[in-house]
Amino acid sequence: MSDAGTTEQAGKGSGLSLIIKALEMLSMTFLMLMMILTFVDVIGRYILNQPVFGANEMISSLLAVLIFSGLGIANARDDHIVVELLDHRVRRLSPKVYEVVIQSFSVLVMSLIAFVLFELALEAYHQKALTFVLEIPLAWIAGSVSFLAILSVISQIMGIYLKATGKSV
Repeated sequence: MSDAGTTEQAGKGSGLSLIIKALEMLSMTFLMLMMILTFVDVIGRYILNQPVFGANEMISSLLAVLIFSGLGIANARDDHIVVELLDHRVRRLSPKVYEVVIQSFSVLVMSLIAFVLFELALEAYHQKALTFVLEIPLAWIAGSVSFLAILSVISQIMGIYLKATGKSV
């Protein structure tokens, strides 16, 4: 994901540095699990005619968690893909106001996503919802994704603070 130097710029042992490192390790682990599971499933399916039972469901669940663990890293570093159609014109008018508006909107939208995911996790818990094939409680998956979304909002706010105080993330 990134080199150790990038994470350490936020300050040795700082909260954001630890969050980024944990999210990097989590992302790496889930991506590796997805690759191994896909490899074994393909070999089993096409060579041995024995696919891994529930592989698609496991990969889908791992993908959801992977996306939101990676989102926390991107939010903390403000490392998003940007489409700059009108960006340069608006930024020229007032660069400081532009940054505040964009970052505030980004935090607001990510907070809304985290809230909706948290509600989804609570609903899945109360309904005792399960996945179709493996019957894994959906509350575990939705709760994990919700937690990572909340962590993403926290890391985004910490990243904005560090950037505002002149420190790099």
